[in-house]
Amino acid sequence: DSTLRLIELTSATLCHDISSLVGSLDRAVTASVGGSAHVPALKKPALDRLTQRLALRAAAWGPEGEPLTPAHMRSLAGGLPDHVMIDASALAQGTVFPAAVGRIVLNLLLLAADSLPNGGTAMLAGSADDLFVRIAGAGAAWPPGMAACFANETEARFALNAWRDPQMALTALLAHEAGIRLSVVLSPTTQNEPAILRLGG
Repeated sequence: DSTLRLIELTSATLCHDISSLVGSLDRAVTASVGGSAHVPALKKPALDRLTQRLALRAAAWGPEGEPLTPAHMRSLAGGLPDHVMIDASALAQGTVFPAAVGRIVLNLLLLAADSLPNGGTAMLAGSADDLFVRIAGAGAAWPPGMAACFANETEARFALNAWRDPQMALTALLAHEAGIRLSVVLSPTTQNEPAILRLGG
């Protein structure tokens, strides 16, 4: 709807403009290596890291893009915080996520990173039409109200308007708009562990 379109276009514009700025700064840093310029405040690794973060958010928040392969997903996941790892070893062989599904997967990775404040791993298992996402790490916990937002679009809109866990709300709204089902299943091992998210099924 119009709200999501505005979010997509604003995100795409911001990411494009910031990426252009980062490119200019990167060229300045490269030029400084030979001593022809002095840019003491700029560090190329930091610029590379910012570029990765922008690429991930542009793919997750901008207009729907291309199908997502596991290799591309792992590349984009380089934009997650350093203390968050992705384990996609349990994905079915040959998995390729359609564009709409792939965008939700990237948003789930961002949501998982927000839910791992002390670091940890987001594990993906299953296939493109029946995917499971699990998080593990010290203090790992999905945001409160997530199941309600996944089940009810009105709850997700309320959460976004209240700016309560915006990544959770945006993930839920994008999934509702695309007709992609997100749900929560209990951990099969212990109730002290975070629930497992399910896409599709």
